[in-house]
Amino acid sequence: MKLILLLLFAATAACVGALLLLISRARDKRLLLNAVRRASSDAPDGIGISVLCSGVTDVAQIENLLSPEYSRYEVIVVLDARRHAAEFAALVARYRMIRVEWACSGELEVSGVRALGRSRRRCFRRLVLVDRAWDSEAGDFDAAASVAAYDYLLPVRTGCFLLPGTVERLVAELGEGRPGSLDLIRSPLGEPAALLSREAVVAAGGFGMHPLRGIPRGRRRRLWEPLLAAPRSGTRMPGWLRGLVAAALAAAFVAAAAAGWWTAAAALATLALVWAGGEYAARLAGGAVPWVPGNLTAWSRLFRHY
Repeated sequence: MKLILLLLFAATAACVGALLLLISRARDKRLLLNAVRRASSDAPDGIGISVLCSGVTDVAQIENLLSPEYSRYEVIVVLDARRHAAEFAALVARYRMIRVEWACSGELEVSGVRALGRSRRRCFRRLVLVDRAWDSEAGDFDAAASVAAYDYLLPVRTGCFLLPGTVERLVAELGEGRPGSLDLIRSPLGEPAALLSREAVVAAGGFGMHPLRGIPRGRRRRLWEPLLAAPRSGTRMPGWLRGLVAAALAAAFVAAAAAGWWTAAAALATLALVWAGGEYAARLAGGAVPWVPGNLTAWSRLFRHY
C-alpha cells in the first residue's frame, strides 16, 4: 500500500511539474514576442482573424473584442433581433449600423438570417452585426463564418473577454510555420479558446459537427497560456484565506504522519502539491486562470487537455 501511495504521489508530482514547465515556457515566449512587437511596428501580412460571437449583447464585451489594433481583424456578432429587440436596437444606434446586402458564401448551410449590418462609426468599422433567428449556438457561429472576411475563426461565447495581446499572439503562432500549416490553435487555460481555420470548419460541415475532432494532430498547436477570460469566474480567494488553507493542509499532514496514518498523509501531501502548483500556475498565467473555489476544478480541466 505504501508503495502504491508513493507511486501515486510521484506521478502527480511529475504531471504537475510538467504542466508548470509548459505554462512557464509559454509565459516566457509571450514576453519575448511582446518585446519584439514593441521594437518593431511592422505587422505580419496575410493572416486575418474573424471573431465569431453568438448572442452577445454586453457593450463592454463587444468593445473589448474590438480593442485589438491588428489590421486584418474583425468581430461578427450574431443576435436575434426579435428575442433581444431592445439590446439589438441599442447596438444599432450605438455603432451606427448600416444595412448591407446579405450574401452567403455557400460553403456552410445557413438559415434564419434576416439582415446584415456593418458599423459606420469611426474606430468600430470592423464590427458586423447579423440578425438571425436563434436556433443554436453552432448555427450562429456558422452564420458568422459564412460572412467572415478572414481565414481563421475564433468563436467567443457570452461573457468571455480577450486578454491583452491575444490576437497578436495567435498571429505570431500562425506565422511561425509555413502558410496554411495549422488548422487549430487551442488553449485550455482561463476560458478554453480555439482558433480554427475556415477550411477545417467547412470540411467538417460546420460548428455543429464538432470540427475540432477531425483535425489531424500534425495540424494542431496547443498554447499553455490564457487567451480568454471571464471576469465573473476569475475571482480568486483572498490572500489570507489561501494562506489559511495552506496552513491547514500542512498541519493535517504533520498530524497524520505523526499518528502513522500514511494513507491520509499521502492524500494530504498530494492535495497540497496540487494546491501549491495551482497557485504558482495562476501567478504564471497572470491571474487569468480561475482557481475558485479552489484549485482542483481548474487542475482537472488541465489534466483533461494534457
